[in-house]
Amino acid sequence: MQTAEQIMSSDVVTIGPEATLSEAIHRLLTRRVSGLPVVDDNQMLVGIITEFALLALAYDDGLQQQTVAQHMTRDVITVDVSDPVNRMADLFIVHRVRRLPVVRGGRLAGLVSRSDVLAALEQSAPICTA
Repeated sequence: MQTAEQIMSSDVVTIGPEATLSEAIHRLLTRRVSGLPVVDDNQMLVGIITEFALLALAYDDGLQQQTVAQHMTRDVITVDVSDPVNRMADLFIVHRVRRLPVVRGGRLAGLVSRSDVLAALEQSAPICTA
């Protein structure tokens, strides 16, 4: 069975905890992603900020200059580079998340999406289209 390291995207768009929410929105829109892993200067994963969390700005424009650290999810569900595809599928189902940061020793190594897992499953047992 394939591992997270084999199916992850390693070119991940990230943001630092000191960035403003306005900067986070700009990065989400220009890079066309729906969530940003938050990493410190050593690439250690410290949180995640998503479109959903940023929708709070619809209620209070004053939040735009607050930092990502003030609004990010700190308890991030992650997988290790060696975790198998079925573990990732379990996490996607149970926690209803769109993406899973992949870590190696606490450092961000990549990102796995639900479609990455589905593609790996199809590759290991092709779906019959007849």
